[in-house]
Amino acid sequence: MRDVKDPEVRRAEIMEAALRLFAEKGFLNTTTQDIIDEVKISRGLLYYHFENKEDILYCLVEKYSEPLLRRLSAISYDEEKSALEKVRSFIDATMISPDTITKEMIELQKNVDLEQNHYMMDRFSHRFSNMVTSYFSHIIEQGIAEGVFHVTYPLETAAFLMTGYVFVANDVKALPMEIEQLIQYVTAYKELLERVLGVETPIFTNR
Repeated sequence: MRDVKDPEVRRAEIMEAALRLFAEKGFLNTTTQDIIDEVKISRGLLYYHFENKEDILYCLVEKYSEPLLRRLSAISYDEEKSALEKVRSFIDATMISPDTITKEMIELQKNVDLEQNHYMMDRFSHRFSNMVTSYFSHIIEQGIAEGVFHVTYPLETAAFLMTGYVFVANDVKALPMEIEQLIQYVTAYKELLERVLGVETPIFTNR
């Protein structure tokens, strides 16, 4: 009897199988036929859900970024927090902690860091930066209303801050770098953030 599953369940199965194969064989050595054999589906069903293996990888990146986007959205629209508190929480939420890194995330990062996938990460980074720009713009507008930020163009300022943050962070992750250098990047960004927002009281007590 034919195994008919909910489309979302089948889609998730394909993504999980692909991630396993990417980890075992490497992205470049994994074929769509490998994925088809692993999930035991027809080629037509694979292409019903995804255009190719690059599309699967892109969707995996989106999947693993969703928890962060939900958290940033929750921070931005939290009615209990001040704008200054939100900026601190927003930046802290984007800092990767060793405790939050999973084996799957490590394997996924190895595959997206391949030179052949740079175009895909640029596409994802543009989408991601557009979303976080919207969230951060809301925080800036709140800070203006509270009288703690002095910004003339909230949306445009948020776009510069967030796009730069996302793309520089991607470049930094791709480079072999000592922890001291990483700290310098974070410190520089926090200083830039305070200057651009025009705050009188430092947002970050320790950088």
